[in-house]
Amino acid sequence: MTVFPPGPVDLHQHAISTSYAERLTAIGVQAQPGIPFPTWDRARSLAAMDALGIAVAAVSTASPGYYFGDQDFTTALVRDTNDELADLVLGAGGRFLAFAAVPLPSAVAAVAEVQRLAGVAGFAGVSLLSNYGGRYLGDPAFDPLLAELDAMDAIVHVHPTLPPWWAEGAIQLRPSLLEYVFDTSRSLMNLMLSGAVDRYPRISWIFSHCGGVLPYISRRLEIAEPLPELARIDGVIATMARLRYDSALSGSGAGLGALLNVAPADRVVLGTDYPFVDEADVREELRRLDTFAEVGGVAGLGANARALLGLDTRSEITISRA
Repeated sequence: MTVFPPGPVDLHQHAISTSYAERLTAIGVQAQPGIPFPTWDRARSLAAMDALGIAVAAVSTASPGYYFGDQDFTTALVRDTNDELADLVLGAGGRFLAFAAVPLPSAVAAVAEVQRLAGVAGFAGVSLLSNYGGRYLGDPAFDPLLAELDAMDAIVHVHPTLPPWWAEGAIQLRPSLLEYVFDTSRSLMNLMLSGAVDRYPRISWIFSHCGGVLPYISRRLEIAEPLPELARIDGVIATMARLRYDSALSGSGAGLGALLNVAPADRVVLGTDYPFVDEADVREELRRLDTFAEVGGVAGLGANARALLGLDTRSEITISRA
């Protein structure tokens, strides 16, 4: 049984291994178009966590992901990445957990990978990207994976990535600043429109960056509920309130403040997005989050994350909680 140190738990942190970055760089893929991968190593990450007062981090590799048109490449990259994450967790003395990657768009390969890791200690859940080759979560092709995760009572963290139709150069701004929040919103919206959040009620969903722009447009969607395309959603705001969200890059009234008009405080968990957000900016975000008494500041958000994972109640942390 792993004993985890007391204190806040960060559910949106990244580990970018050298081998992952090198394999993607070799095929011309960067962290974002024109933006190289940040330097990452375990010692530096632990030092940042200590400086920021974060006890435990659940890490993923996430964006830019694994699928670039070749399923065999994807399946091999995901397996190797997960094995590296397992090694990271094993040697971390309770400081790290991991969200496993999956080799979508092949649902068959994704189910096989989740089954391979289901009982491996240290995997707290699964990391899904907002889209895979332009197919969004909620696409019927992904139902076999969601059914498997539902049967496991799994935690699923949804992280944005670029859609394949992103028009490079159309707007002179790196896509993570604008496009990522929209892609999180598309994925969350499609999960509701498809009925997936209702068909697979045992999945504990966590959406990055306070759910993107959906909290802001939730009233717009509520007004539109009589439209036929929204007929499968049993109340947009009521459905959003059942889900969970991380606080990464959202320490403002327009971010976390908007979400708290839609979701209860206990549905928000701590997220930092380190190292894509550097230590100084994370420190400022944590200071801002501490001004939100509704959620109990960083301590409250970190406690929500800790309770969701069951760090103080489960004998072992695995993807399967069934």
